Amino acid sequence: MKQWTVGVINSLRSRGDGVDDKQNNVHKIVCSHQYLTCALKIAHSLADQLSAVEEERGYKQKSPSQCSNNNNSPLLVEASEKSWSEYISVYCTKTKASEEKKEEVSLNDNNNNHKDDEGNASVDADYDPLPYGGDFVEPGDFQHLAQQLSTLLSDNDNKQAIDYLDVRGAILNEGAVKERPLSDNGQLEIRSLGIAFCELFSGGQITADVAMSQQRFAASLSSGRRTQSPFLPSGQIAASELHMRSGENGFKPALESIDIIGGAGDFPLTDSIGGGGSDLFGNNNGNSFDSNNNDGAELDLDDDMSAFGINEENPTKRRAQSDTPLDHSSQKTSLVRTPSASSSVEPLQLLGLPTAICDLISNMMDSVDGDFRGNEGTYEFISEVRDDLQLMIDSPHVYLHNFDLAKAANDGLQFGSSVHGREAELQTLRECYQRAISSEFEVAMICGTSGIGKSELSREFARSAKEEDGGGIFLSGRFDKLQSQPLHAISAAFDNYCAWLSKEDHSTAEKVSTALKENMGEEITSLVSAMPNLSHILGDDFDSKQNDANAVDAQKRLRYLICRFVEVISKCHEEPLILFLDDCQWIDAASSALLIRLMMTGSSFKYQRLFFFMGCRDDEISATHPLNLVLSQVSSFGIKTTKIHLTPLTKGALNELVSTALSLLPRITRPLADILHHKTKGSPLFVKQVMIELYKQRLLYPSLSRRRWDWEADKILAMKVPENVATFITKSFDRLPSEVLSALVVLSCFGASADISLIEVLEREIKQPLIAPLEAAVADSVLGKKDGKFFFMHDKLQETAYSMMKPEERCLHHNLYGQALAFVVVREKDDRYMLTAATQINFGGPQAVLDDNQALSVANLNLDAGKKAMSMSDFFSAHRFFNHGISYLQSGHWNEQYDVSLELFNLAAACALMNAEHERLRVLTGEVIRHAKCFEDKFRAICISITLLLWSSKLPEAMQQISLTLSSLGEELPVAVTQSAIHYQLDHTKTLLAGLSDETLLSYPAMSISSKIMAMELFSKQFINYTFTGDCDAMPIIPLKMVQTSLTYGMSPLSGVGFALFGNYLALAKGEVEEGYRYVKIALSLMKRMPSIAHDSEIMYYSTHTKLRVEPIQSAIEHYAIAHTAAMASGAVRFAFGCAFVYDNSSFWAGKKLDLVVNSMKETMKQMIFYKNLVMIGLLRPICRLSLRLTGQSDVHQRDDLTNIFGETYNEEEGIFSKLPMVMLTECFAKFSEGLIFREVDKARDSIQQYLSIQSLTTVNMSNSGDLFRIFYAGLASFYVGRELDDGVLITRGTECKDWIEKLVVSASTWNFQNKAYLLQAEEQFCERNFDVAERLYDAAILSAKTHKFVNEQALANELAGHFYLDTGRKIKSVNYFMRAFENYNEWGAVAKAASLTKYFEIGDAI
Repeated sequence: MKQWTVGVINSLRSRGDGVDDKQNNVHKIVCSHQYLTCALKIAHSLADQLSAVEEERGYKQKSPSQCSNNNNSPLLVEASEKSWSEYISVYCTKTKASEEKKEEVSLNDNNNNHKDDEGNASVDADYDPLPYGGDFVEPGDFQHLAQQLSTLLSDNDNKQAIDYLDVRGAILNEGAVKERPLSDNGQLEIRSLGIAFCELFSGGQITADVAMSQQRFAASLSSGRRTQSPFLPSGQIAASELHMRSGENGFKPALESIDIIGGAGDFPLTDSIGGGGSDLFGNNNGNSFDSNNNDGAELDLDDDMSAFGINEENPTKRRAQSDTPLDHSSQKTSLVRTPSASSSVEPLQLLGLPTAICDLISNMMDSVDGDFRGNEGTYEFISEVRDDLQLMIDSPHVYLHNFDLAKAANDGLQFGSSVHGREAELQTLRECYQRAISSEFEVAMICGTSGIGKSELSREFARSAKEEDGGGIFLSGRFDKLQSQPLHAISAAFDNYCAWLSKEDHSTAEKVSTALKENMGEEITSLVSAMPNLSHILGDDFDSKQNDANAVDAQKRLRYLICRFVEVISKCHEEPLILFLDDCQWIDAASSALLIRLMMTGSSFKYQRLFFFMGCRDDEISATHPLNLVLSQVSSFGIKTTKIHLTPLTKGALNELVSTALSLLPRITRPLADILHHKTKGSPLFVKQVMIELYKQRLLYPSLSRRRWDWEADKILAMKVPENVATFITKSFDRLPSEVLSALVVLSCFGASADISLIEVLEREIKQPLIAPLEAAVADSVLGKKDGKFFFMHDKLQETAYSMMKPEERCLHHNLYGQALAFVVVREKDDRYMLTAATQINFGGPQAVLDDNQALSVANLNLDAGKKAMSMSDFFSAHRFFNHGISYLQSGHWNEQYDVSLELFNLAAACALMNAEHERLRVLTGEVIRHAKCFEDKFRAICISITLLLWSSKLPEAMQQISLTLSSLGEELPVAVTQSAIHYQLDHTKTLLAGLSDETLLSYPAMSISSKIMAMELFSKQFINYTFTGDCDAMPIIPLKMVQTSLTYGMSPLSGVGFALFGNYLALAKGEVEEGYRYVKIALSLMKRMPSIAHDSEIMYYSTHTKLRVEPIQSAIEHYAIAHTAAMASGAVRFAFGCAFVYDNSSFWAGKKLDLVVNSMKETMKQMIFYKNLVMIGLLRPICRLSLRLTGQSDVHQRDDLTNIFGETYNEEEGIFSKLPMVMLTECFAKFSEGLIFREVDKARDSIQQYLSIQSLTTVNMSNSGDLFRIFYAGLASFYVGRELDDGVLITRGTECKDWIEKLVVSASTWNFQNKAYLLQAEEQFCERNFDVAERLYDAAILSAKTHKFVNEQALANELAGHFYLDTGRKIKSVNYFMRAFENYNEWGAVAKAASLTKYFEIGDAI
């Protein structure tokens, strides 16, 4: 070990690592990070070895008293001439000069152990590596290791360079311990090892002889027989001796007094006491030697050996102590510089070593042979030494942090951010995170009572995710029951993300900005109100003014846009996004809905990049709480929630917390921790609050004499502590100055935090000091201050401050603060505080209002606040504001306050509709209809009532209400729409359009008459009714009336819808494809001229119906996807589902890859189930079943119930299909197509007959693009069933379908319809037994389908041709067609269908 000490000192000096060139003395080196890291590893390795010996000898099975020696004067110094340091071998690595390779080498001062039989150095001896990496080593391993190490040569004559800093460990050779007596229970080994540690950590400056002499000096003090300390000049008294004399001169009471003053923070602690210098981790300590300090000798390189007491000629031979004693005359020893932990380690403290190491060695050397006294800190077992060393290695920033008295006195007791006793919970959270970002989407919820440590666990997880789990972007928000801002917690999390990104990562900010603009366009500006810092990412050139007033559902629009935002930004980062939402017991309805959408969005990501976890007080959540409803709903979609329940800390975990806070080893703090656990039952918040209180009462204080935290255990044990933290905090608040307490009460009325700017305004308006008292609360650790906010350090503190008000007085406080802010809003025309002002007044309630005038002012304030909330797409908050506004209206308000009453009730009804509060909606609209003075004032309420009827599937009532309302507006719709009425309206419309060019139509003036604008809105709603009822005959009347109204009164945003529907009528129903296509393009041009968030998606959707006739289907159907996106962006979720259904349906029939179609259907179905849109589920369900059967994913053809994609049975609403013919027709279409494809003739026959019972096979629904696919498959199924069952009627139906398709080949598109016509013609000729013609037509159909890229129809044509040849006796030829069909079906993705054809291959084999 001595040789290693010399080698490592020289290595560090030559490298200059961690040592200033001007300060390269030994003192600095032994205090350096590099040296101490190696020394700790050596020390731990030795303690680990002796722990194994301890276990082998069974010391722990005996009590100290059993092993005590009866000698009244126990032996303090062992009799051996050699210290243990002579037997210690340090295990390093050596590097050959010729190779870049390291080998292990042992450094042992006992050279006789390193020779072979001939006395030569064993340079290349074989050996196994030392199995030491900090883990415990079995006792039997050490003899083997010693034998291995003894074969290695020390570095005297070795030409290989040794890396002294690459320490693998060390062992104590067997000779050092084999003669140890068993009676001392290991105490002698502890003391002996401590003496060796003195030499190790001092870098050889304190030899074993000197250490033992110093211990004799310490023993003489305890026995009263004083001897001179070997480290002090003659006659100088050690600090420890002054302690021993305290009974004579009263010095100890004086030190204790200084301890108390220092603990109070009132004593000026200078650098001479606790500051100055730096330890190995950069922490200040008073014992460091800097360039301006002459303490510690400057040693040149030539003096190194002498400094360590080593003979230069023979490094293995130690010079006698008297030859060259260490010169400490330059070291200034004083009372303050020399703490009194133990006089035996004063020399180590003078070197500037960390206090923890000095105390450890002191406690080891105080372990007395045969007389264990149980003094504080004294070690009983060597395993305790090992464990303490391991803590220093693992957490040097905690346990090797020299205690800074000045900082402790000035800053008080500080707690770090580490969590204790939560390792299992943290691991569970990390595992959940890994699953969520790598396999299946998953969320986590941390549950527990207030103050249990949920927030701290979240912060520790964020740290570990960033540093240990590959990184992550951590976002967090907190719900607040008194918060007035809509969606505050979630929007604040993303707003903080934008602020961080714009300041800290400019390159990624540019990437995010570009991606948002490309993927979301101008829609992204709608998020700026919710995330103000987003404007910093988008840049000044991007217009942030976006009008959402015309959105169909602004609330759903905002949710959709936020989800799109999250999806876009997640793709811009390599790391996953992690969102933590705390205090979810206070989640609001709007945030619940958004959270569900975000979770579903995250689960749909192709690459998992999103992880949600939440914190909540589960003792405050009922079964019907919004959070439980959120988790229940997402669970139904296959999203798993992992719940992590936090319980109070165990004694061990609480001791870790105390140990870390005080930077003392757990062995030292255990008694204090046990007391705290008894009083707090292990609540982390309670523990911290009690410790802070102990510090304030001087029961826990920084000790000058001991250079560490100290405490009065007996007084703490006797102290009375309330049973819960809330009561404790309340009592501690009682001691605050009244001005501070009053300010805290004001702040608590605004929730867990408030902007400092708001508090400044409030201070000015209510004439009460707030800022200065709150700053004092910050200094007292009640509040925090960050990012322009004051915030309570814990929500329990906020609740306690709020409870200081009497319940009956709280309304007055809220009203006062709200009125003050409202006055600012009006006076300065600044609406920043409008929502806060209204919220505060509403907390006060009508009972706090002074008079009718003030009540009217508050009603108007709530009206404005509700409008502002609506502009932010928060209809839940807006509804609350409107309802509060109504509550402030006085009796007779419909007469005296008509305008404000009408607006409040109308807007409240609109919000109730958005929030699905139907009963409240009926009450509100009923009030408006009863009290409104004219029809125009009633119209808004009537429209809301009609929408409710539509959404409730009460179509007849809705249609009747629309007709009556249109009549009141001067627009009549016939009760029974006849064909003659349609023809009349068509001729009239064409007359109005005659001679009008496209340019003329596009330059028409805007519609300005309100009644006509209302009529256009009602026309649009009525068309939707006709669509769902399947009234195809009545449908054309609507677009004809809309076009006529537009040509007569000007164009409105709904005029584009009218022209698109008119184009569909001409192209789809009348066969005038070219003319219809013209009006569709005019509709799209009108949309660009008069854009409307609410109606653009409708124009795109309806226009695409005609596009499918003219443009290639494969590309045209993508316009449905665009329409779907536009509908979602407008909040028109129901219409968006219509777009999604038609897109999925058309994609399937157009031959898009089935795996893509199935995935899209699954996602659409999931969204439909989430929104409980039973109609759209009914429409998509049949084609979804067929798709799954084709791909072999489900044997659904044997089941009638809907098994959703999550493996759960979805219960359909009984009778829904009988109410809506369009759903029944879609079901029949899918079934007769399935019967055709899988050759199930009975299914095909029954479903065709059921379809015909509702309408003709060739009836065209101008609102449904799927008719072209339906008529094609209906024709094929009719020919198939008619031929199999010899049913001439069905064959005739097939011919009708063929004729319809043939017309489209000429009038619409060869690309889309040629192969279909050929195949229908082939089937017709097959039925008529014109086999030669049929052969040519089958081949033509196959070639045309291939040319026009309809792989599904190519497969079907090949299969039908195979059946044709099989039925006509040409079996070999049929196999060729079946094999081609097999290839085409596989190419499409219909693997199950392809497999069903293999049975026909056997025909060829048999032949």
